[in-house]
Formats: sequence, structure tokens, C-alpha cells
Amino acid sequence: MSDQKISVFDIYENLPQTNCKNCGESNCMAFAEKLLNGQKGIGGCAGLRETVFADKRKEILKMIDEK
Repeated sequence: MSDQKISVFDIYENLPQTNCKNCGESNCMAFAEKLLNGQKGIGGCAGLRETVFADKRKEILKMIDEK
């Protein structure tokens, strides 16, 4: 993925997609956009802190680091 531009959809696909609003955004897509633009940190997503989402959290961090 290093030669491709990371999109908001790439990040969104790795989020829990619960639209819980715990991050302060209206939905997971809005959080993904803020995360991509550096306006939010990955720790803002409570779902990603759950063990079950550890691999997805790592994938998002990898994408953000490559952009």
C-alpha cells in the first residue's frame, strides 16, 4: 500500500464501525476522516482499544505512518 494514497475508506474499513460516538464524532466515517487528516488520534476510538480489534488497530497505524 506504500505507493498508493491512503483514503478515508481504507481507514474506515478497519474501524469497528459501531458509530458509538464515543470519539466525539457523529459516526465512524467522520472519525476516519479526522484520523486521516491528523485531527484525531487513534486512541479516540474506544472500540480499537479492545483486544479483538488489535490487528485492525495495527493496520490503521501502519497506514497512517506510511502516508
